[in-house]
Amino acid sequence: MSVLDNITRKVTDTAKAAAKRSGSVVEVTKLNMSINTEEEKVRKLYTEMGRQLYEDYNEGKMVGDKLLEKCEKIDEIIGNIDMMREKILELKNVKACPNCGMVLAIDMEYCYKCGRKQEDIDQESEDSQELTNSQEDQA
Repeated sequence: MSVLDNITRKVTDTAKAAAKRSGSVVEVTKLNMSINTEEEKVRKLYTEMGRQLYEDYNEGKMVGDKLLEKCEKIDEIIGNIDMMREKILELKNVKACPNCGMVLAIDMEYCYKCGRKQEDIDQESEDSQELTNSQEDQA
C-alpha cells in the first residue's frame, strides 16, 4: 500500500501544482485584460484631447506651431475627402442634400428626408465656387 500511497500523494501534489499554475495563468490573463482596458482608456483620452485641440483650432484659439501644422494637414485631408465624395456623386449621377446630406436623384426638387428645396446643381457649384474664392481672398 505504501507504493499506492506514494503514487496517490504524487498525483495529488501534481494536481495541486497544476491548479496553482492554472490559477496564475488565469490571474495573469485577467491582469493583461485590465491593462488593455486601461490602455484603451488612455487612447480614448488622447483622442478626446486631440479632438478638443482641433475644435479650439477651428474656433481660432491659439495652438502651438507643430499642432497648428497638424490641424492644417487635417483641413487639407478633409478637403480632399470632400472632393472625392463629390466626384463619387458625379460618377453615380446623384447629388447630396446640402442640408442633411441625403443622397438624392439628380432631378429631385425636394429632399425626401428633410424637405429642403434643392437648388440646381449649376447654381450650387457657382455658389460654392464663389464662396471658395471669397474665402481665399480673405486668407
